[in-house]
Order: sequence, then structure tokens, then C-alpha cells
Amino acid sequence: MAMVYVAVLANINGNLPALAKALERIEELKEEGYKIEKYYILGNIIGLFPYPREVLDTLDDLIKKDTVKVIRGEFDQIIAASDPHAEGPDYINRLDIPMHIKVALKHTWEVLDHEGREFIRDLPVYLVDRIGKNDVFGVYGSPLNPFEGVVLPDQPTSYYESIMRPVKDYEILLVASPKYPVNAMTRYGRVICPGSVGFPPGREHKATFALVDVDTLHTKFIEVDYDKKLVEERIKREGLPEELIRILYHGKI
Repeated sequence: MAMVYVAVLANINGNLPALAKALERIEELKEEGYKIEKYYILGNIIGLFPYPREVLDTLDDLIKKDTVKVIRGEFDQIIAASDPHAEGPDYINRLDIPMHIKVALKHTWEVLDHEGREFIRDLPVYLVDRIGKNDVFGVYGSPLNPFEGVVLPDQPTSYYESIMRPVKDYEILLVASPKYPVNAMTRYGRVICPGSVGFPPGREHKATFALVDVDTLHTKFIEVDYDKKLVEERIKREGLPEELIRILYHGKI
């Protein structure tokens, strides 16, 4: 019997070239014999980079095929929270975040229009599912703080047990927040962060996602190159802050 996998992606951040390469690699893995039945996308689907509409269109196509489950991340939540009260981008101005992020999010708000913002607002905050015989809980940040919580990489087992304890009825906890891959086994279950598709956590970033075997929970991390020049040119064309180009090539220091 062929092994069955799920692909786990996070931190797309409006970076269409990175997302496209990750999805292309998933299709190649299928051709190589991997049976990938589902995609989980853990949020920030939009954020710093200037392809929010294209990213939503891509994900909408996957959702219609019933192959992907998507939840909100921190930046997605900002966009979702700005719309219901008709505050629009003025809401973003009042947030205590760096100016280049405000500018990027206001651009995203405008590009998405009402339909796109409604798409974001309709996304759930948590992921609850079952793969094989294992129950899965997913969140962007951490179980107790879904948007601002952070699960750090390279920590002692006791640290991951404390993160996993609130959702100990699940075999897998999927989180997006570290941006670097995490695969930690605890007495309660396994904590997995797939790394980052579109937000460069450091220099020489590649789009990174996880493949999880639904039976054994064996996890492998896949990296693919994408053309950052395309993103840089789009940032310049849209008149967005130079700081976004620095992040694209060097990560967030």
C-alpha cells in the first residue's frame, strides 16, 4: 500500500512566485509516487509582498477542489479585523507595528477589495482535522495565543510539551509561527512547523514546506528556489517600501 502524505505550508505572505514553486514541487512529488491527499495552509496567506489577489485566487482554486484547508495568520487577522467595522485601512494606521508593514498591509487591503477581504474573514482561526488515525490541531501562533504566540525552534522537549499540553488530545500540533522548520516529539504528541514558503526568515531563503506521513507521522522538509527578482520588481512597480526588498533578500533581523 502506498504511503499517504499531507503537505503543510505556512507564511506565504502574498509571495506568489514562492507559492507557485512550492505547489509545482508538490505536483512533481506526486509524479514521483508520493500520494499527497491534502494541503494544510497555516496562515499568513497575505502580508508583506504584493501578490495578495493572485495568492487568494490560487488558494480558492485549491479549496474548490476540496484539497486544501486554510486558516488565518497574524497579518490575515489584521485585514479581517479592519473590514467589519468599516474602518478600512485607517484601522491599520493605529496598530503598533513598523511603518513598512503598515504600508504593505494597507496596499493589500486596497488590492483585495471587499470580496478578497471577505475571503480572509471567512477563514477559520484553528484547524481541526483527522489524517489517517491521527487527530490534528493547527494554528498560526500557539494554542493559547493564535496570532501573536510564537513557538521557537531548537528548544528542549519540555518546552514543546508545555506548548502541546493544551491540545494533548491531538496527536499532531501544526504551527506556523517560527518560520524555521520544527519537528519535535513530546509525550503528548508531535509539534510540527513547516517552515516558511514566502517570508524569508534569513539570508538565502528557499520556499520551505513539510510532508507528513499520515500513518507514521514521519516528516520531511522540502525546499525549492524561487525567483526573488520577480518579487523585487513588483515591489518597486507598486511603489512599496524598500524595506520589503531588504527583507526579501536578507530576512527579518
